[in-house]
Amino acid sequence: MKRLDPAVALGGALAFLGPFIVYLRTMSRTLNFWDCGEFITTSYILGIPHPPATPMYVLVGRLASILPIGEGVAHRINMMSGLFAALATLIMFLLIMKVTRQWFGPESEHGIHKYLRIGGALTATFLLAFSDTFWTNAIEAEVYSLSAFLMGTITWLILDWREKVDKPEGNALVFLIIYLLSLGVGFHLGTILIFPGFFIMALMIREKAFSDQELLAFTTALGAFLGVSIMHWPDLWMLGIFVAALVWAIWLYTQGKRFALYSIGLFALGLSVHLFLLIRAGQNPAINEADPSTWANLWAVIKREQYPFRSVFVRESSWTFQLSHFWDYLWNQFRMPFQGRFLNLNPGAALTALPLGLALIGLWQQWRRQRKVFVALLIILLVNSLGLVLYLNFTSEEVRARDYFYAPSFYFIALFIGLGTVGLLEGFLQETKGKKLAGGVAILLLALSLGPAAGHWYEHDRSDLYVARDYAWNMLAPLDENAVIFTNGDNDTFPLWYIQEVEGFRKDVRVVNLSLLNTDWYMAQLRDQEPKLPISLTDAEMAEVARMYFQMEDGRVYQPRDKIIDHLFGNTLNEGWDSRSYYFAVTVPRDFLSPLLPFLSMEGMVYRMTLERGDEQVNMDRLRENLEEVFIWRGLLSDWNDDDSLRGRLNEGSSGDSLGGYASNLPDTRRYGELQGLKGSIPQFPERAAESNYLNPTIRHLIQNYAAAWSRYAIELNRGLEVEADMPKAIDAMTRAWIIDEDFSPAVNYLGYLYSSSGDPEKGLEVYREFAETQQPQDYRFWSRYAQALEKAGMHEEVVQALGTVIDLNPDYEPGYLSLVDYIVSYFPTTDNIRAVVAHLEDFMRRHPDSAPIRERLGILREMLKEPAPGAEQ
Repeated sequence: MKRLDPAVALGGALAFLGPFIVYLRTMSRTLNFWDCGEFITTSYILGIPHPPATPMYVLVGRLASILPIGEGVAHRINMMSGLFAALATLIMFLLIMKVTRQWFGPESEHGIHKYLRIGGALTATFLLAFSDTFWTNAIEAEVYSLSAFLMGTITWLILDWREKVDKPEGNALVFLIIYLLSLGVGFHLGTILIFPGFFIMALMIREKAFSDQELLAFTTALGAFLGVSIMHWPDLWMLGIFVAALVWAIWLYTQGKRFALYSIGLFALGLSVHLFLLIRAGQNPAINEADPSTWANLWAVIKREQYPFRSVFVRESSWTFQLSHFWDYLWNQFRMPFQGRFLNLNPGAALTALPLGLALIGLWQQWRRQRKVFVALLIILLVNSLGLVLYLNFTSEEVRARDYFYAPSFYFIALFIGLGTVGLLEGFLQETKGKKLAGGVAILLLALSLGPAAGHWYEHDRSDLYVARDYAWNMLAPLDENAVIFTNGDNDTFPLWYIQEVEGFRKDVRVVNLSLLNTDWYMAQLRDQEPKLPISLTDAEMAEVARMYFQMEDGRVYQPRDKIIDHLFGNTLNEGWDSRSYYFAVTVPRDFLSPLLPFLSMEGMVYRMTLERGDEQVNMDRLRENLEEVFIWRGLLSDWNDDDSLRGRLNEGSSGDSLGGYASNLPDTRRYGELQGLKGSIPQFPERAAESNYLNPTIRHLIQNYAAAWSRYAIELNRGLEVEADMPKAIDAMTRAWIIDEDFSPAVNYLGYLYSSSGDPEKGLEVYREFAETQQPQDYRFWSRYAQALEKAGMHEEVVQALGTVIDLNPDYEPGYLSLVDYIVSYFPTTDNIRAVVAHLEDFMRRHPDSAPIRERLGILREMLKEPAPGAEQ
């Protein structure tokens, strides 16, 4: 056995241990939103996740979940992602070392070439390890780290096979490649996208141990599988193509050519891991999506029948958008620090462009040195980048960022970055004092490769982030015993599944996902599995209900879930309504809840279904108890049952933009922070741990529900309908709403109003100014409220500017024009000001000719223009 070079061994150790240590430091101790909760839970209980159900991930995840390490099940499975991500970076290091050895030959294993290769490989490895998408996938329970490791390993085997194609072990390597490709489908279907590169390389190599005909026969069989699983071909098409390929392979076998038949058999063996789904689903696990307990259902899962197919010939968005969509994700991968303007330059952007420039050099260097390997690697890159842009056909209205779909392309771009780095360094060797120059540049590039670690650290440090786990706790903890809660989608369902099945919390509650409730298999599970729901339909009746879609008179589409909910409520009424409590998560869309709203009572994160009709019902006792005593606020409110979080503060932000200026003689007071010097002096109520936890757009969107709950509590306190009005407590509650979600303008609007109403208009103005300057809101209602507060404070000039912003943002808001006219006439009746307002009113009348109030004001102003106004400019 060849002795491993110590320098290469050290480089490999750094390529693995460096990223792995960072992943351990930054990974979540619990779950994150989206699929993480589902994958952790199904791994722990050996359940069935959403199609295509990733059976290999579930099995490996189960193994990770029982290891005696980490802080719990979720942490262990997250660590599994970190381990495989670090192994994928090690494979990247080895890939670059292998390709560059093929460039330079055996002599590159000694001297300066060896160290330049190691430096180039480490540069690419660290850039990959701390790139945006790869790092994200490494610190949470997802399939992409395992897929990246397998794709990198298969690519390394392809290059190794090329070196040994005429040796006895060459054929064994090909069979291993094919088996791993099929086994990888159990991790993620995208793993198989390595095959086109292998196929092209195999066609270009003439001295291989199998014929092109054998390769084509196997490829035809593989194409049948991909056609039905990726392109949604009809089953008969797939069956016909596969049978033809199998007959072809058998005929070749009779001619002494065994490769095709053996390869088909190995691929089928790798796919056989999906039989786990058939077996386990038959045992009715708590999570059993699509119920693949029959051959028909299993086939539907493998085919991903649940997901509609987007034709590649009908673009959902323009090519310009889709290509820029991919480019934006790519640009963000290697984002460096020092973003922003400095002497008319953006050093961060320039540094970010450097890795992409190195990738282009890598493409050129590979083309120069190894054409066949270049073609194979380029095909892999193109299939996983532009090919996916073509196939995925994303719209401009995706529900979440889709960068993870392009993760394989970022992986192989990192490979070319490494090749470009080595090629660049080798070029410096040709210069005078080449060794010193190349060594210095190598050190510089290696240091630069750590830039994304600094640029991305804050966004990827989830070591103290518990929002998703606590979201589930806060939704389930207040519910009555044996309750039923209806949820909307992934982010309000998967965390609940996790906390029930992994932590064993509130397993008496039945979580009902409204999206899944349109399927007959899910209806049956709700009827048959504990905790059971009072569904008295047979399987045949549920199959019929699952086809029940029609449009109602009010325009809503009646869906199967509506029928089941009506059925549940009817049966519960027969049992006695007090026998079971029904709740709807506040995340359920308003349009779905609209028919039920008169019977829903708000209790925080849920609405309780009642038999009493009312308008915007609120159970104040439950709401107060939940907000002040039950809910956990880790990372959101750092002074309330949040001992583990770090104390943060509101961002002071930057000064605001121009806010109008409709009166020509008004002073320039557009920077509100300069107006009174009050910026940053917002009331010192509880603070959010914003400095320690990055709250991504998904989290920010979901915690708006917390802000809405505190806001509703404050409004009800101020109304004093159910309890005695408590102004300080209402202000406190509304402040918490704003601190939880600093973008939540309704909280700011009402908070400023509360201060003004409580006799403290200056404090109300502080709130408005802080929000105006830090958030630069584009909601005309905010500026209208702000104008009212300024009016109470007697700040007439600022009132005019705020009203100008109101009509800028909403040119059809009649009250804004009326107020502006009154203020101009009362306080600033110069000719120029009146003329400016007349122009605005005339523009409004062209759009709204029936507006009597505006017509009346317009007449008054025109009369005023006939005589010089006081102080008018002649």
